[in-house]
Formats: sequence, structure tokens, C-alpha cells
Amino acid sequence: MLMPPRIKTSQEFNQFVAANAQNPNLGNEILDMRLACYEAIENLRKRPLLIYASKFINALPNTPNNIDISDIDGFTDLVQSVNVKSNCVDVLIHSPGGQPDATERIVHILRNKFKEVHFIVPHSAYSAATMLALSGDSITLHPSATLGPIDPQINGTPARSIKRGFEKVREIIKTEGPEALPAYIPLIEKYSLDLLEICEDSEKLSKELVSNWIMDFMLKGKEKHEGQIKDSVDYFSDYDTHLLHSRPLVINKLKKLDLNIYQSEDPLSDLIWEAYVHINGFFGLTAFVKLYESRYGVSWGTQFQQMIVQHQPQGQLPKQS
Repeated sequence: MLMPPRIKTSQEFNQFVAANAQNPNLGNEILDMRLACYEAIENLRKRPLLIYASKFINALPNTPNNIDISDIDGFTDLVQSVNVKSNCVDVLIHSPGGQPDATERIVHILRNKFKEVHFIVPHSAYSAATMLALSGDSITLHPSATLGPIDPQINGTPARSIKRGFEKVREIIKTEGPEALPAYIPLIEKYSLDLLEICEDSEKLSKELVSNWIMDFMLKGKEKHEGQIKDSVDYFSDYDTHLLHSRPLVINKLKKLDLNIYQSEDPLSDLIWEAYVHINGFFGLTAFVKLYESRYGVSWGTQFQQMIVQHQPQGQLPKQS
């Protein structure tokens, strides 16, 4: 049996697709290359590998790519698919984040099966995806990869951004008086007051979950220092310092936390990036926006296609065929 070719860069992937555009078996060949890459990572790390990836690089607006309750099915399938005896697993994640409550359920699913869970980040894990990674015994970042602030998202909008919108209006009215209120009514009407409470509760939950996960898993077997846990959680949730929901928290910024967060080295770095190239290339070729995958029979995800409506200029009739 011929081994599938190794593709290590996005350019090589695009060239391969262009050269094989007329091949009716192209989809299966691309799948075989992904699985071969996963196998190489497993052989190197000596444990099963699970893939959870979302399309959010150059994604269309309103793409359903966030961590949410629908991911429970995917992670359940992934965990149940592992048919080898192992108390330890790697999870490769690429995600913009999402809901902390859904993230909590994913952590439970993983921990109910495996004693050790290690996360690999090839490119980006933001918001609740950073929370998910911080539930691991360790995190391994590709040299190009980043984590982000643990700011939960409400319907795709950072909770902190919603809160700051309310805070800004409150401050302006306090400074300029009630006569300034009409100008900000559209903003106030956009978000209900109960949504503000949801944002505050989500922020509180995010910090609480990450504190518990770091104590139970990342610092398992070590002398636990409450100050270290608090400093770590404060750093990841320090919105006034990070400013942006997607502010990159790269390895040089994370080393000072003294957690089990590492930068990969070759040959692992090459394999992690190769996996990302294939996953990102798959998203570029298909309508899929989420992918759950392993070498153990799971390969499915969520598809999304946005309808583009073309409007005829006024007074111009559609062309007749």
C-alpha cells in the first residue's frame, strides 16, 4: 500500500488540490493524508489523538463555529471511539471559543474517560477554547500558536464588550445628564438588561471553572499555591490589560505563570502544523465549519452555507432565458 504524500505547508496543499482537481477520489485521499498525520503524532506522543476544530479563519459572518451544546455529541463520539487501552489522551483544538457551560460539559466527558488529558494548539484557541485547554494536565503550543483571554461569548459577542457598552452609556448619562439618553436608546434596546446579568454570571463562571481546573489538573501532584492559581486566572481574565477579546497570549507571556504550558519542538512542531494545514485546507474546500475526527472511525462535523441574495437594480427586469 502506497503511503500518502506528506504535505507540510498551505502552499503544498493548494498545489496538490490544483494538480488533482479532476480526481474523483480526491476527498478520500485528503482524508487519508490527515489520518496519516494523526497517526504520526500518536506514534510520537504514545497516546490517542482527538481532533476538535472550527473554521473561524476567514469565516463568513454568523458562522456557527463557537463551542456550544451541539459539541456534546461530537465529543461523546470522539471519546467512545477510542478502542485502545489508554488512560491518557491528546486533544488538538482550534476554536474561537464560545459558551463556558458547554465547555464544562466537554471537560466532564473527557475526564470521565481519561485520567490525563493533554491539549495541543496548532494555531489558535481563544476564549472558552482557552478555558478548555486550561482544564488539561498540559498544553503544548506550536511556535505560531496562541491562547487568548477567557472572556466568554454571548451569541458570538464577547461578554465583556456587552458589559462595557452598558458601562459606557451609564457613564455618559452620569456625566452629560438625562438629556443625553435619547442618543443611546438604540444601543440600550439592542441588549436587554437580563443579558447584562448573563454576561456577569458567565464571567464569574469562567473564572471559577478555570480556577478549579488548574488546581485539580494542571497542578495535580504539585504543592498548590492559591496565589499562583489566582494570579493565573487574573491574568487570563484581565480584560483591561489585554484590551481585545482575541489578544494573542503567546508562550513568552505565559511562561511566567509557571503552569504546564510548553512550546513544541521538532519533529512534533512539524506534525502539528501539518495537521493544521490539512484541517484548514479541508475547511477551505468544503462547507464544513466544525470537525470532530480521530483515527478510530469518527470523521464528521457541522456544515454551514450562507445564501447570497443578489438584488436587481430598481426598474430593471431580470434577464429571460
